[in-house]
Amino acid sequence: MSRLIGVALVLWSAAADARPSGRVVRVERAGTSRIAPRLCEIRGDTGNCLGEQPRSGQSIAVLDEHRVIAEVQIVEITSFSPGCPTLWSVKTRLLRGPPGESDGVGVIDPSLDPSRARVLDRSHMPSSPSGFADDEVWRAIDRDGDGAADILMTRYGCDSLGRPVSGGFARVGTTYCIDVWARTGTRMTRTSQLNFGHCNR
Repeated sequence: MSRLIGVALVLWSAAADARPSGRVVRVERAGTSRIAPRLCEIRGDTGNCLGEQPRSGQSIAVLDEHRVIAEVQIVEITSFSPGCPTLWSVKTRLLRGPPGESDGVGVIDPSLDPSRARVLDRSHMPSSPSGFADDEVWRAIDRDGDGAADILMTRYGCDSLGRPVSGGFARVGTTYCIDVWARTGTRMTRTSQLNFGHCNR
């Protein structure tokens, strides 16, 4: 359980400590893709990713509130636990960017514009697309520089089936859920859910 709490804190930690680096790095893109984006928390040569299983050799753009600060490549993937089918531990190597400064929010997304993408600060975060009052937006990514959120990470208290629970985390029997949302046209669609209540099974 302590390992789960540690991962939750990492996933939910703000990116305020990510330092701006000096230059923008280029991230190769394969054009338009229907693959759902994945959000990662990168710390040095390790990290955790939410969503569909990443692939070895895949690139992750690492962002702060100003720009893409680095690009890392996945060299190893392991499932966090059998009950967490959308949570992955990854090991990475630096492809581009200043050595030792690749900590930040990682994004795997062929539609991301590496010259304009950034993490939105809290003053520019939208409300959750779910419409649930206790669903908190914890990450917001602007993938194309237009100032609007295109990828979101939200967290909320939920039951064993992943349904939101009114009153949040304080209620007995409530666990934590994290959702990832992505924009397609004008709509935000939930692309993955992580229910921490299943990760102990």
